[in-house]
Amino acid sequence: MPDIRQYLLPVLFHLLLLAAGNAAAQDTATVRQYIARASSLSASQPDSADAYFRKAGAMAQRIGFTDGLLDYTRRYTLFLYNNLRFEEALAVSALQLEKSLEIKNFAKASAAHNNMALQYQATGRLRQAADHLIKALGIAEQMGDSVNLQKYYTNLGSIMIDLGNYTKSYQYTRKGHETALLLKDSLAIGRSLVNLLAAETISKMYPEAIRHARLTRDYGLALNDTTLLLCAYINLGSIYNRIGHPDSAMAWNQLALRHLNPSLPPDYRMYVDHVFAETYVALKKPALADPYFQRSIQDAENIFPRSELRDLYKLGTELREMQGRHAEAIAYWKKYTRLNDSMVNLATQASINELEIQYATARKEQALTEQRLKLQQKDFWIWLSWGIVVLLVGAGAVAWALFRQRQKAAIDRKRTQLLLAQLSGEEKERARTAQDLHDGVGSILSAAKIHMHSVKGSDPEASARVVSLIEDAAREVRNISHSLDPEILLEEGLEYALRAFLAKISHPGLSINLYTVGDLPRLTSDQELLIYRIIQEAMNNVIRHAAATEAIVQLGYDAGILTLTVEDNGKGFDPATVPAKGIGLGNMVTRINLLKGHYEISSRPGEGTSIYAEFAGLTA
Repeated sequence: MPDIRQYLLPVLFHLLLLAAGNAAAQDTATVRQYIARASSLSASQPDSADAYFRKAGAMAQRIGFTDGLLDYTRRYTLFLYNNLRFEEALAVSALQLEKSLEIKNFAKASAAHNNMALQYQATGRLRQAADHLIKALGIAEQMGDSVNLQKYYTNLGSIMIDLGNYTKSYQYTRKGHETALLLKDSLAIGRSLVNLLAAETISKMYPEAIRHARLTRDYGLALNDTTLLLCAYINLGSIYNRIGHPDSAMAWNQLALRHLNPSLPPDYRMYVDHVFAETYVALKKPALADPYFQRSIQDAENIFPRSELRDLYKLGTELREMQGRHAEAIAYWKKYTRLNDSMVNLATQASINELEIQYATARKEQALTEQRLKLQQKDFWIWLSWGIVVLLVGAGAVAWALFRQRQKAAIDRKRTQLLLAQLSGEEKERARTAQDLHDGVGSILSAAKIHMHSVKGSDPEASARVVSLIEDAAREVRNISHSLDPEILLEEGLEYALRAFLAKISHPGLSINLYTVGDLPRLTSDQELLIYRIIQEAMNNVIRHAAATEAIVQLGYDAGILTLTVEDNGKGFDPATVPAKGIGLGNMVTRINLLKGHYEISSRPGEGTSIYAEFAGLTA
């Protein structure tokens, strides 16, 4: 009889293997469940989320579940960073880097380098932060990873702000923004705009920063992204404080305050408090500034980037000086000085420059190697033949493009001449009408006034009322005459004429202010007249359609570019459903085109309207 044990042993071994496999599958599933549970509790119950993250990490390490461990390190690092636990986040990021390199997953290794850079930056160790970011850039460059390249450029720009190297900060944040535009990723574009406008603000490129802040707001509205909206409003408040318009800053501050909610990271509350304190100090209201400053300074040393913390110390110096608390003012000034000196440490900047050179050299060497390999793989005569074909096709394309360009230029010149002739005719007609009003109706009213003074009627009060009405009519005729033919513009210049015009149309129900940034150049009379008419048309639209109580007109000039902004707090409209020409802006757009400018109209129902235009190359 055969021994049954020889059949039982293989069966038992197979069952043990099956049980072990099932147990391993259950363990990996448990790790995934712990991570998912922790992520869902991150915002509402951080302590519970922390416990689940730790369980997931411990189990993943115990069973050797590398994918689960990398997922845990990525998510837990972000959780710790958002909760300001930077040293713990740094240790988890280091584990993420170690495991990524073990399995040669270079995409995750570059992400780990970036995470470590963020923790080092948050703790003020900028040399280490730049080192890891440049390593992340090198990996992303080799892999052709445009998505992460955009992120790393932007983050390196932020580090350069902390170092006080504003030129490089602008270069890197601009690279990040340009990469995001190529990716056509709306969220990435919005986030890159935040860093770009921060670099522009700190470099005193205020018109560009304002324009990019407004674009950030537009992306936030389109994506329904509260963080983008807050970044836009906070930065606009800060910019207007910097250029000396705290009243405008306060309006943006209020918008930021309305968008705060408990689910956001705590630093947004602190940024809003910071900009409110800054605005009240600018308004010389230290009592109102103090509670905002006190809240902002409590945890700022643990949360704010060094550039922001430096500005907060400087603000504290000014606030305490205004309050007469001189000892505290000196203490804040010392903190400001120490931090400012550490940020511009020459040795740190030199070492980061060296890292940049190494990164650029490695890229060049890689490009040269690739080029040599390509040359070895291609036959010279094949390349020559293709080159001739390309040259012929290119020459034909260039000839055709030049022909089309000449045609288009001729059509554009003809259209411009027709528009100029039309506008010239309109201006002549305005001047003739203004002259007729002044010489005709004005003279008649003046004569009537003289006769009324000479007649001693039986009712002196009635005579006085008639004289008053005649004076009102004469004044109105003069106003209409000046509006039609602004001689003051040609005599005193654009800014003087605009102030006179805006003063005339302001009234208790509509406050209008004119701001200028930079020294406005004197332009040709035709250019000044066109800009005057653009603003006149925009303000007429505010009066007729906007139902606004406040409006501003801002003219700026920097680096050969004249910028114009007209804003109101009226009822707004939806540009997608109401064409610009349908709301009386057609003449304004025509004049902008004649000056070869470009414009943007931003509006939403209930949120007012903003018109922005840029003109380059205008000279007297």
